[in-house]
Amino acid sequence: MPETPRQEEDSARIGMIWKNAGWLGAVPILLNFVALFSTGYITRRVGPEHFGRFSIALSYTTLALLITDLGLRALSVRDLSRGGAGARHRLHDLVSLRLLLAVAAVLIAWGIAAILRIAAGDVELSSVLLVSSLGIIPTSLTGTMTDGLIARDQARATTKATFWSGVLLTIASVIAVAIWPNEVALAASYLIGPMINYTMLARRSRAIYGPIRLRWRPRQWRVLVHRAAPFYRINIVGVALGRIETPLIGALFGAAMAGYYAAAVSLADRLGAVIDSVTTAALPTLMRLGGNASRVTDVLARILHPLLGALLAGCIMATMGATAAVTVVFGAQYAPGGPALAIALFLLPVSAVNALVFEGFVAIRRVDFVAGTILRGQLVTGALLPLLVLSLGLPGAPLAKLIGQLFVALARVGASRVAFEGLWGPRYLRPLFWRTLGAVPVPIILWLGDFRPLVAVAVSGGWFLCWVAATAHSSGVLQLLRPAQSGRGAVGGELPPYIPSA
Repeated sequence: MPETPRQEEDSARIGMIWKNAGWLGAVPILLNFVALFSTGYITRRVGPEHFGRFSIALSYTTLALLITDLGLRALSVRDLSRGGAGARHRLHDLVSLRLLLAVAAVLIAWGIAAILRIAAGDVELSSVLLVSSLGIIPTSLTGTMTDGLIARDQARATTKATFWSGVLLTIASVIAVAIWPNEVALAASYLIGPMINYTMLARRSRAIYGPIRLRWRPRQWRVLVHRAAPFYRINIVGVALGRIETPLIGALFGAAMAGYYAAAVSLADRLGAVIDSVTTAALPTLMRLGGNASRVTDVLARILHPLLGALLAGCIMATMGATAAVTVVFGAQYAPGGPALAIALFLLPVSAVNALVFEGFVAIRRVDFVAGTILRGQLVTGALLPLLVLSLGLPGAPLAKLIGQLFVALARVGASRVAFEGLWGPRYLRPLFWRTLGAVPVPIILWLGDFRPLVAVAVSGGWFLCWVAATAHSSGVLQLLRPAQSGRGAVGGELPPYIPSA
């Protein structure tokens, strides 16, 4: 049957989502996996103990970075995607506020470094934390610029900035550890990426929003923080738990074990960026559907189920090859992190369900309906994290997060069955089940055979690429890109390019 005009419009919107998600996620992810081999060189060069201290300092820096958000990133895309002349002023307010918060975060990180030096006597960790914290300001401003561009469907511009900042960061980090194989040199080289990224994004943002003007508007800042606070309250504990695990492992088992864990889980974190990219790309479209639950359900299903199938198939295929992947990328000395990676991979499909279903509830203006589910999952994770880490070692940290996220997923799926009727019906679950079965032979083959690590990785990766190609062709995902490429259904054009006055 031919599509109705509304169905054609939604197909064009879905095509735009996948196109933007490709720019946001697929290209940087491919580049990240190329960069993994430089990361492998870095981890071999500096050794597990130095890399562990670098990862612990990076975790503390990220914890300090949390106060620059206050839920503002969750608010900014939603606000800026609505367009209008006021979008420029909102962006300027967001940049001004986040700059002030970033300065405060740097001071907090320096305070943590002073405590580590004086109370714990850890001079090395304190030094690398002082250097790492200098990246808080450009990272915070980069996030705001990215949100502003994504709200105008400028995913390609953000990808270009990510590409060049990633290339220069990779080159700088390799050169730094080649000259001085130390965690401080590695932390200093990591400042290159955020600075380059911010410079490029600020230039593109200037063409759309005009020159950024820093404004002292405490009253407006209070309004922004008040509106953003609900998003912050439901995410702050979860993000903090995700960052405290590496320092916890370092405190319990030493910096070397923290290095094993951080190196292995970084592979899953790179894949996790796919979920963030799809969620970010889908949000402006979902917000423009005017709270129509049936249309939100259709768009959500046609985005969620292909992504869920790919993540499920990928983590099943990688089950028996996780240790081999860690060995190939980082070296045999990092092999103890393999089981932690295997569990962390199963967290990805659960996180995809949680993220996209939540955005669906946001689109129909029922945020509070699911906000409480996050708190329950965070409480479960927080209670299990020290217990499982002490009893199971490295795999205990991702297992605690997986169990907590499963609690959240069960509650949200149950709620979405009522709010988004048909989202979990046989129409979508039956093909998802049969396609996922195509991943099952891989762990069986790897379990029965005694393959070298490189061969095991090649078997898993090659089978997954063939699976993705066959699934994309049979499900018609590639056809959705055609309307978006022809310009039909383009969204986000309410705000004209900035033209400076004479």
